[in-house]
Amino acid sequence: MLVVAVTCVYVASQKSADALDGAYRDSARRALSAAATSFERSAPDAGGLRALMRNHPELESASIRRPGGRDVSIGRPTTGAEVLVDSLSGGGELALSYDMRPEQRLLAKRNRSMLIALGILAMAALTILTLILGRRIFHPLDRLRSATNAVGAGDLTTRLGWHRRDELGQLASDFDAMAAHLEEHRRGLVDLVHRDPLTELPNHRRFQEALAEEYDRARGEGRPFAVVLLDIDEFKRINEARGHPYGDELLGAAASGLGAAMRNLGVVARVGGDEFGVVLPDADASRAFALAEAARTAVEQAAPVSGTLRCSAGVAAYPEDAKSAGALLQLAAGALTWAKESGRGRVRRYDPEHVFVVTDEQREDFAALIARPQAVRPAFQPIVAMASGEPVGYEALARFDGKPGLPPSWWFSQAHRFGLGAALEAESARAALAAPSRPAGTFLSINLSPSALASAEVAQQLPADLRGLVIEITEEERVLDVEGLQRDLEPLRARGARIAVDDAGEGYAGLQQVMSMRADIIKLDRALVADVHADPAKVALIGSLVHFARSTGAAICAEGIETLEELRVLIHLGVAYGQGWTLGRPGARWPRVNAEAARLCRELRSAQPTIVPVGAAGQMRRGA
Repeated sequence: MLVVAVTCVYVASQKSADALDGAYRDSARRALSAAATSFERSAPDAGGLRALMRNHPELESASIRRPGGRDVSIGRPTTGAEVLVDSLSGGGELALSYDMRPEQRLLAKRNRSMLIALGILAMAALTILTLILGRRIFHPLDRLRSATNAVGAGDLTTRLGWHRRDELGQLASDFDAMAAHLEEHRRGLVDLVHRDPLTELPNHRRFQEALAEEYDRARGEGRPFAVVLLDIDEFKRINEARGHPYGDELLGAAASGLGAAMRNLGVVARVGGDEFGVVLPDADASRAFALAEAARTAVEQAAPVSGTLRCSAGVAAYPEDAKSAGALLQLAAGALTWAKESGRGRVRRYDPEHVFVVTDEQREDFAALIARPQAVRPAFQPIVAMASGEPVGYEALARFDGKPGLPPSWWFSQAHRFGLGAALEAESARAALAAPSRPAGTFLSINLSPSALASAEVAQQLPADLRGLVIEITEEERVLDVEGLQRDLEPLRARGARIAVDDAGEGYAGLQQVMSMRADIIKLDRALVADVHADPAKVALIGSLVHFARSTGAAICAEGIETLEELRVLIHLGVAYGQGWTLGRPGARWPRVNAEAARLCRELRSAQPTIVPVGAAGQMRRGA
């Protein structure tokens, strides 16, 4: 538009300039014609030319041209001058020139002024037109386009709210009506998507959204919150016995009771067939447990007949139990399963000792714990020969500082739950084998589970020469493939290792397994050793095991000897080796044997030499 306006101004100025230039030229011709006429009346000679120039100062030059005669000229015409040639009555021509340059300069100045004035007028007109069009058309169209984009992006609250009586006003009114209709329709769809039609509670999808929203708030503000999952016990049996209509009625009543009990306390939703969920903001573990019990009771009391309905609940709290929304829900579900398996009709809060749920978060946290430098440190407990009271070996035990108060068994059981058992056992073996200055003539006993024994992690830590090493097969795992275990043990035997079976008489280490593994050492569990001096049955069983060991060429080692009375009976029964706090407590580096216990061993063995197991001590020392 601006280009068109400037073009129009330019063309108009050129037309005007051409018209004025033509007018000036016509004026010059008229002046020259008048001068020529006056010259004809006067003397047409040189004097007449001079008089003509004086009377007409606008003339630049004048000349008389006669045929066959001498020309007479006054002045010299310049380039661009207007020249008039007229015939003289006596013969010849009169040539007069008129200087147009002053007029042309004035005309050019006037044209410039006119062009500037017209340009200013054109710009002003264009600005006014642009403002008018922008305010009345372009800006409203931009707002309409922005509103359309907002609605397309999902913001159905967008309204124009124009009060115009033109076509744009009608278009805006239609747009607002369309957006309002879409918003109302979406509210209905959202309610349908997020609400359970049977119970009128939020459904599983809305529960997941509420859980994610509360998790984001709690993490951002450093606040606790909890998740409760409730399940009607034996609901399937109720449905089958009373029919689905009764089951639906029961679910509706349970939902009403639960919603009333938890009103303004959290988001209540139906997350499954007969399962409900509650998100409890600002609830720590103890408050969540109390509220879960109240919610569970409310569901039971909603039954049409009092006492006919039972409900179980599981609780998990953030951040004590989990640090992510998904893990929290998994742990609450595990706690609910525990509540059902432990008798139903109760609330259980997540406890890792009873809820065997493995989350990615737990695995990552545990992996970070055992990956720390010095995460596993070895401790050594002496294994004592009952005949001499001297240490013949040391059992390597693992110690952990990551979670004070938890026993080593917890660490290994957790590691196996998370699929990190082999890695942790390999690290324990590495730390034990790296300990320097083991006393000469003693062996080192390390604990390995059947699954870790065949792993690449453990294989990388074991040296090529295994003489002086005893592999204790722990009893935490049931050995389902005894032949496979034996195949894993044979290469270790060939490299010089001896095999021990840990905790015989307890757990999975039964006699059948001991026989199949052809163990070199059979270690008696603490349960058999405790108070053996007061239990004839234990005396008989241990005596039988000693006889069994003699017949197979193995040696018996009693673990957990904590009193001198126990030690005295075990020596009399012919047990070859012993370990326990009475003999020596675990220490960081090759601890000594208790002097009193060592003296008792020597005295009793010297008094009863006949009960020493045949060849057992020698075999162990050869293994060392």
